Amino acid sequence: MAEIVIVYDSLRGNTKRIVEVMSELFTGAGHQVKALKPKEVEAADVEAADFLLVGGPTYHKKLINTMEQAMFKLEKADLKGKPGAAFASFGWSGESLGVVEDTMKNLYEMDLKVDGIKIKQTPVVAKVKKEVEPFVQNILAVL
Repeated sequence: MAEIVIVYDSLRGNTKRIVEVMSELFTGAGHQVKALKPKEVEAADVEAADFLLVGGPTYHKKLINTMEQAMFKLEKADLKGKPGAAFASFGWSGESLGVVEDTMKNLYEMDLKVDGIKIKQTPVVAKVKKEVEPFVQNILAVL
C-alpha cells in the first residue's frame, strides 16, 4: 500500500472533482490518500509520501494564487527524486499544468513518472472519471 499525497486547490469546484475521483480510484486500489489544500501543506506530509500529485486550475492563463503559495511551501521540502505527477483543470487555456510540471521537475527535481493531465471544466462527474481513470491507471502501474 502506497501513501499518495495530493496538493491542490479549486476555484469553482472542478479541480476538487478531479481530486475526489482520483482519491476514490486510489483508495479502491488499496492505497492511502491524503488530499491537502495549500494552507494544510507541511513539508513532513509531502516528504513522507510515496507519490506526490500537485494540481490546480488555470485562471487568466496562470496558476491561481493559492497554488502559487503552495508551490513556494513545497520548495522548502526535500522532494529530490520523489515520484510524482501534475494535473490541472481549465476553462479556456490550461497553462497551469505546464507551470506545475516545470516546477516539480526543474525546481524540486522530482521524478515525474507519468505525463500530467488537464481536464476541461465540467460539472459532470462521469466525464471527469472517464478522463481521470487512465491517468490513475498509469500511476498505479508505477507504484
